[in-house]
Amino acid sequence: MAGKNIVVKKGLPPWMATFSDLCTLLLTFFVLLLTFANMDVQKFREMLGSVQNAFGVQTMVKGEYQAAISPQPAQHPTPGDPGGFRATAPSLTTAPPPGMSEAATEAEAEGMAQQVRELVRSSGMGDMVDVNASSRGVRLRVKGKILFEPGQAQVLDGAKKFLDGIVQVMNRHSFYLTVEGHTDSTPISTAQFPSNWELSAARATAVLRYLVGRGVSENRVSAIGYASNYPLASNSSEDGRNQNRRVEFVFTKKPLRIAVD
Repeated sequence: MAGKNIVVKKGLPPWMATFSDLCTLLLTFFVLLLTFANMDVQKFREMLGSVQNAFGVQTMVKGEYQAAISPQPAQHPTPGDPGGFRATAPSLTTAPPPGMSEAATEAEAEGMAQQVRELVRSSGMGDMVDVNASSRGVRLRVKGKILFEPGQAQVLDGAKKFLDGIVQVMNRHSFYLTVEGHTDSTPISTAQFPSNWELSAARATAVLRYLVGRGVSENRVSAIGYASNYPLASNSSEDGRNQNRRVEFVFTKKPLRIAVD
């Protein structure tokens, strides 16, 4: 054994190497905890919004999750269902561009307004009736003396031909109709009409009852009396009072009733 050098290799005991690995893992764990604790929420939302845009999510709010495309039930005619339609399997179809339905409603309203104008011309009451059309529908103003005697709420026989034309227009279109009764500011106090409220409401209701009696659906019409609250002109002159005594026909694509529940 003489002359031989013995080399002794030095190293960490096995248990010491395991302890070092454990310390390294613990350090990494606490670094991650610190990183998560200081996360930039705004940047995270922006990142999430970018991911949503990449997947086609249709939303303008950053970081808010919504379904990419809402499935709409496809509509197919079915003889037994109301309106001839029934819902079938969902279809991944996108909604129509904004404004398309409004443009279609405005076009239909203009078509109805044209028919109403032709009705007015054929009845010879062009100077007694005003017709206005917009994207919300059609407003037809008729001077009160065409439909009623002063202080009365019984439809005149001479006005029934004109109202029959309104019935035909309603049957050609799917619009709803609100009949508005308006008076001037001259007070009225009779046994039948204690005030202009009762008179204006009774006149609107009389027109409505005539239209329903000629076949217009009750679900598409309503009547309201405004008395003298919405004048078109000053009540200080006879001409102004004549303009304010009127019945207005308001055609809209949706009912005017405001839901509160």
